[in-house]
Amino acid sequence: MPLNHFSCLHAFAHCLNCEALRFHFRGFGAAGKAKKPPPISLGMFEPTVAILVPARNESEVIGRLLQRITRLAYPREKLQIVVIDDASSDNTGKIADQFTSHYSFIKVIHRIEGGAGKSAAMNVGFRNSSGEIVLCIDADYFPQKDMISRLASPFADPTVGAVQGRVVVLNEPKNLVTRLVALERIGGYRVDQQARDNLALVPQFGGTVGGFRRN
Repeated sequence: MPLNHFSCLHAFAHCLNCEALRFHFRGFGAAGKAKKPPPISLGMFEPTVAILVPARNESEVIGRLLQRITRLAYPREKLQIVVIDDASSDNTGKIADQFTSHYSFIKVIHRIEGGAGKSAAMNVGFRNSSGEIVLCIDADYFPQKDMISRLASPFADPTVGAVQGRVVVLNEPKNLVTRLVALERIGGYRVDQQARDNLALVPQFGGTVGGFRRN
């Protein structure tokens, strides 16, 4: 399953606000609007989940992300974290390796010949993971503790093929640039994505802060 290339602004810290949009395989009514099933209570549906984290020269943020991931509220026996060190020239790989000695559900893949883009790294991670649901996040994110449950729960509906969470800028008030980035994110998620969902248009999967079924 090829993954499309997706680039992001790594200069900013992002927080995951998982108001997940659901992308359906089917389930459209006569009026063309998607039929949305009743919401699933968090914790009622807990599939095995693999989280892919592609990282190239992310030594300043990868430790913070992995430390946060160890505190996420999801059963450890159903969780797999796959960090793809994409031929980093800094200490990204070494920092990630430190977590593998303490947490058995974290795995690091070191790509010697990297730099072919995020999609190439993600495909390597996909082939080396086993979760029923595959989630994707970037190394500079700071997820909510219930992120996994919020992104995984919509898959209880068999017509849901993918979900997309919403990203908010963690350091939005810092300066003009961070506020502009926050505005861009609000427009992308709260206007474009929400309109696509409401009007049953072709959905856009951003390639991060979301997930899809393995099969």
